[in-house]
Amino acid sequence: MILQIQNAVEPATLAAITEALLQEPFTDGRDTAGRAAKQVKNNRQLRLRGEKPAALFMLLNHLKKNRLFQSATFVKQFTNVMVNQYQAQQEYGLHVDDALMGQVRTDISFTLGLSDINTFEGGELVIEDMTGERSWKLGSGDLLLYPSHYLHRVNPVRKGQRLAMVGWIQSHIRHPHQRELLFDLKCSMQEEFDQRGKTPQYDRLSKSYNNLLREWAD
Repeated sequence: MILQIQNAVEPATLAAITEALLQEPFTDGRDTAGRAAKQVKNNRQLRLRGEKPAALFMLLNHLKKNRLFQSATFVKQFTNVMVNQYQAQQEYGLHVDDALMGQVRTDISFTLGLSDINTFEGGELVIEDMTGERSWKLGSGDLLLYPSHYLHRVNPVRKGQRLAMVGWIQSHIRHPHQRELLFDLKCSMQEEFDQRGKTPQYDRLSKSYNNLLREWAD
């Protein structure tokens, strides 16, 4: 499942956190790239040595409170998180994310846009699946979640600056198709409860959701 969530973090809060992150030092993104990725990675990223900036923790905490984010990810732990900066002519060519980061499995990748969509050109996130290529241009507050096994790239930025937080999640639900089924059930439960309250239909959906979660979670 690939899911886009708009306004994943409240705009005023996101703007303040982004401003704080821009005060931190950035370094060459190739410093943390693997042997193959170094050949296609051309960006800058927030230097994370030792304690992470408080603004990054704040951003992550606000993101974790998003209801759709919770329902789609079943976070067991965040394996890694960073802030990437792309300026004119910078890009990240086709690659797949590492299966293990710090010996922790990566199930879900995410990108949260931090730049106003009208302040840069290009910089689309392109994902390849069995149907071909799909692309997303993510503005401030736009979040894209996708399984980590997909090949993907960031197109060259033609003008302006693209800033984004990227991260990886180990989920309690390992398999993407199981996460999607649970997400659909959770959304149906919420819709039924919001419209009609705790009905027999809600109880049946809740029973199926929780028993499948009990069966599949690790």
